Amino acid sequence: MLDVSIILVSYNTEELTRNCLNSILEKTSGINYDIWIVDNNSSDKSCEMIKREFPQVHLIENKENKGFGAANNQAIKQSEAKYVFLLNTDTILLNNAIKILFDYMEENSDIGACGGNLYDANNKHVHCYGHYKTFKSKMVKTFKLASFFPKEKAINEDKGENENDIFREVDIVVGADLMMRKSVLDEVGIFDEEFFLYDEETELQFRIKQAGHKIMINPNSKIAHLEGKSTKNRAISRAHKMYSEILCYKKCYGTKKLGLYKWICCLPNLPRFFAHPKIIGKTFLTIIKM
Repeated sequence: MLDVSIILVSYNTEELTRNCLNSILEKTSGINYDIWIVDNNSSDKSCEMIKREFPQVHLIENKENKGFGAANNQAIKQSEAKYVFLLNTDTILLNNAIKILFDYMEENSDIGACGGNLYDANNKHVHCYGHYKTFKSKMVKTFKLASFFPKEKAINEDKGENENDIFREVDIVVGADLMMRKSVLDEVGIFDEEFFLYDEETELQFRIKQAGHKIMINPNSKIAHLEGKSTKNRAISRAHKMYSEILCYKKCYGTKKLGLYKWICCLPNLPRFFAHPKIIGKTFLTIIKM
């Protein structure tokens, strides 16, 4: 059995994908691994580049953009490894990051998922973990009630950057570098394909934690993350975030207070509706019907 399947989802990130793959090959040693790339119908020359320069990579070429979760599922289903490691194409390994996470999970059988520290191009910490969005934390943040709710204030102010370089249990490891135990995925399921983009890793890790497995950050694993390079249209990105956040709340907590949660999420986006009525308006209608 292979130790790790490294899985990347690509969409018009030819140069970033090349740099990411080169860093994997350069930095990764001491484990048996394979690499999967699921291309979501890129219009650049990503697939041609991968075939030409990285023939050892398992390439899945989609005829449409299936989104992040569904694309990862395609490779996860075919992986024969003990772990899957999801890695964004806009990342660069700074050390033997994957081996470090693999060893950590081998030594700690109660961990279902983990990730490492993430850094920007200037080697500054960026967010590598997050918190679940509850009804209360959303209310506190939206209506600026932090002075009345110190616990929620601390959660909302936590940027998830792990600047103190500590091993910590978290709610969510960001999907840019997420290692998961295949046996745990067999137990709780893989990505919910109702999500297209954003929060699919939140909902999956909610299930992992509900099943009794820890989710951890290991600061010894170091990766650069040049965020958001494949999502250029801000209005579309905002629409996906708004929809996915509400869908994630519904999947994790059910329909209790869902109507109010929808309203709280949509309220800050009303100004964007007037700037992008087709994109944001369509999303509003979809949310109303949820």
